[in-house]
Amino acid sequence: MRESGLKKWIRRIPSACYMLLVLAVFFTLQVPDFLSPQNMAIILRQAAPLLVLASGQTLIVLLQGTDLSLGSIVSMAGVLWMLLLNLGVSMILAVLTVLIVSLLGGLLNGFLVAKGRLPVFIVTLGTQNIFKSAALLLCGSQTLYYRDDIFRTIARDSFLGLTWSVWISIFFFFLTWLLLKKTGFGRKVKALGGNAEALTLSGGSISRTTIMAFAYAGLMAGAAALLVCCRIESGNPNAGNGMEFNSIAEVLLGGTSMREGRGGVEGTVFGVLLMQVLKTGLTQVGISSIYQQAIIGSVVLTAIIMDALFKGSFSLKMSFGAVPVAARDRKSGAKGSKKERRS
Repeated sequence: MRESGLKKWIRRIPSACYMLLVLAVFFTLQVPDFLSPQNMAIILRQAAPLLVLASGQTLIVLLQGTDLSLGSIVSMAGVLWMLLLNLGVSMILAVLTVLIVSLLGGLLNGFLVAKGRLPVFIVTLGTQNIFKSAALLLCGSQTLYYRDDIFRTIARDSFLGLTWSVWISIFFFFLTWLLLKKTGFGRKVKALGGNAEALTLSGGSISRTTIMAFAYAGLMAGAAALLVCCRIESGNPNAGNGMEFNSIAEVLLGGTSMREGRGGVEGTVFGVLLMQVLKTGLTQVGISSIYQQAIIGSVVLTAIIMDALFKGSFSLKMSFGAVPVAARDRKSGAKGSKKERRS
């Protein structure tokens, strides 16, 4: 019994955790001060926006989808924030506007997937380009600048050894954790990814859960945009390029399953840290950027394969929206109607 329990406990640990330890040892041997408090602070500060974005992406992956528009929402929201500040809008009102617009962007994705019965991949690929164009139009394809002490305070000032940007990302992490673990909505998200029919039979609304999950992911993209802008002290229409793919990789590295509703944001943390430690370590070791992407891709693949092996399943059937979330609603409804006719 003890051995069985130990095996279960080991299987619950994401493979990213083990690889993170290996990389930490390797880079420490190459760069003696790699694990110094100063270097760790830099890694955490750079990882902060990605943790917030990946927290939202975790919900979409649990729904057996991937939101490809989140990076573009980050770009659009950052540019919008700088534009509003330059127009004289107060800081609080500008922040609220950015978060609401980002939430509406996610709401649009969720509505098209749930009510329009369209594949997640197609919807978010389309809105990715829409939001990207909106970012370019808002700033005239130029980087927008605005000077305010709040940017440096959030990005550089520390409290208990961590910058405020890291504390903000920790806040959103725990918010997402509470949402998934302690609320009915979180249980419905996991149920929808694992067994949509059971959710329908229990009275849960697939469409409402899907829309709310995408809206929350959009909100997290807006929050991530605020942290990015504080770090670079500007609004760049290209700031979010590639962040959506990084967030997907980090969620998968954290052990969240795209077909069983298994996993959660607690594993995503290890995925985010693994990616950031790898990027920082490769740069400090002196690896050319030409080779870095190939190395990062290889590590991501290795970690995902290891995770599948540890969990006793090497069948990596990942859904990128080929079967839309809303389609399962129709299937469940059809099965339910058949049962009613039989009775």
